[in-house]
Amino acid sequence: MHAPLTFDIVDTWNERSLGGCTYCVSHPGGRNYTTLPVNAYEAESRRLARFLKIGHTPGVMSVEPAQRNPEFPFTLDLRHG
Repeated sequence: MHAPLTFDIVDTWNERSLGGCTYCVSHPGGRNYTTLPVNAYEAESRRLARFLKIGHTPGVMSVEPAQRNPEFPFTLDLRHG
C-alpha cells in the first residue's frame, strides 16, 4: 500500500504547483477506532482528520503527460508516478 497519498494541483502552463494536500488512509497519529461513529458529525470529523494541508510539493515543477492505457481509457493508475 502506498500511503500517504500526496495530491498536487499543478499549473502546467507556468510549471508551478498551486497547492495540494496529503491524504492518510488511516488516522495520521496512528489512532485505531474501536467503534463506529455515533453520528454524521463524528464521521465527518474522522474523514477530515485524514487530510493534511502540508506535505505537498511547493514551487516550480514539471509534470509529464499521463500515459493512457488503451484497455482502460478512463482509469488513472496511481501506482506509477
